[in-house]
Amino acid sequence: MAAAATRSTVPGEQRVFSLVLALVASPEGVTKRGLLSSVYGYSDRFRHGEKMVALERQFERDKDQLRSLGIPIDTLDSPLEPGNTQLTRYRISKERLQIPSGLRFTERELTLLRLAALAWREGSLTAEARRATMKLEALGAGLDVQHLGVAPRIEITDPAAPALRRAIDEGRVTRFDYLMPGRDVPLARTVAPLRLHRADGRWHLIAHDLDRDADRVFLLSRIVGEVRPTSRRYDPGLLRGADEVVAELLRREREQLAVVRVLPGTVAEARLVPRAVEVSEGGRIVLGTLDYYEHALADELAGYGGDVTVLDPEPLRAAVIDRLRSIAERHRREAEEAGGTGGSARTSAPGEEHRA
Repeated sequence: MAAAATRSTVPGEQRVFSLVLALVASPEGVTKRGLLSSVYGYSDRFRHGEKMVALERQFERDKDQLRSLGIPIDTLDSPLEPGNTQLTRYRISKERLQIPSGLRFTERELTLLRLAALAWREGSLTAEARRATMKLEALGAGLDVQHLGVAPRIEITDPAAPALRRAIDEGRVTRFDYLMPGRDVPLARTVAPLRLHRADGRWHLIAHDLDRDADRVFLLSRIVGEVRPTSRRYDPGLLRGADEVVAELLRREREQLAVVRVLPGTVAEARLVPRAVEVSEGGRIVLGTLDYYEHALADELAGYGGDVTVLDPEPLRAAVIDRLRSIAERHRREAEEAGGTGGSARTSAPGEEHRA
């Protein structure tokens, strides 16, 4: 019994994918014991001759999950012993999957779709996307990733992301505290979270602010403390507004440009060049940006110190210089309080470079 209760190290998503593939690959069906002893995610805990109570419960939960995702599972009684659940066979019929009859994918298309699913993993996919991914697996989109040579993965590292993803999936009104630029105290916000969107190298929440009755964009990195989903549901019709907000973000990112120069071989080069609209000799790069001097971009560029020089626009240049001067002044005061003067000349250097 102890061995049967051992927790598997296989992620639940991979276990359920493997179950789908096994059920599709066996037109005649497979018994519960056959599945538990062979499917990736079950077989590592299966022990011949022992009762597998916890494992069988996991199997039942996985079956329920597949059915809730719209994937029908057929159960076939044994003709010799009807009603004997140990001899019941399970299968998934490709014909019964809810895929449009005229929809077909080439092998290359299936590969690309599967890679996209691997990249986003369960945490980032919406509930609808997870259902579509399951059905693609059942149609033969499963891949042996070891033979691909790549295992892409895109994650959102902001602490607020997991709770926001769940709230979006479930359509729940959500509360959080948001620190506006230039303020010391965060403001409480009650929103209908509609979509997470990556732009300008950062993750944003597209939401409808219920207190202000207006669409808003929130930078995830400025959400302070815990994200608090409520039991209240919001109108799915608000999602139409999210499309308009995303279109506006994309327009601004194309039209609002910042020109900077970065030193080669620096962290600034590694982080900014992949986001660049244009890169030219001498470390000059053009960035598409959502904001200039107000907020996130100026904060980021100042964080690179002397490795970045802002060339244009002037408001962004001035904002970065202002931040560097504040840092230099803070270091100078700290040095004086410590009884020394070292460090003040060094911290002023980045600001001087931006004046050049």
